[in-house]
Amino acid sequence: MFSTLFQATGFKRAFDLFEAGRFDEGKALLKSLQDEFLAVCDENEALKRQLSEVAEVLDLAEKVRFDGQKYWLEEDGERKGPFCQVCYDRDGLLVHLHKHENHWECQSCQGLYMLPREADAANGKKPRIRTTMEKTVPLFMEREMG
Repeated sequence: MFSTLFQATGFKRAFDLFEAGRFDEGKALLKSLQDEFLAVCDENEALKRQLSEVAEVLDLAEKVRFDGQKYWLEEDGERKGPFCQVCYDRDGLLVHLHKHENHWECQSCQGLYMLPREADAANGKKPRIRTTMEKTVPLFMEREMG
């Protein structure tokens, strides 16, 4: 991309070229200024989209609550969920857990979350910790740079 100084002086230079009768050079300069302008517009749109995505993530983060085992979404006074802790922490995705007889299961990462026993829930005890079936999740994941 051209420097800001080039952009600022480019139109004056193009005008001077046209006045001097150097039309081909003036057209080439205007074309390069136009290309630069379009590139800046594209970059501006990409930055707007990125900013919007960040705002959405921050808005969602304010509504998500962790109960020590899994996540819940609180919107308009309503509690939705539960959602997988691993999928949200690792990928930022709210993946619904499927309820079984004595546990919740994530269909994405196959994580299991034990349901609290009736007696524990009545006494205010927290649910038992999350377990997995022959699957470990690394603390840090390497990502390919592309």
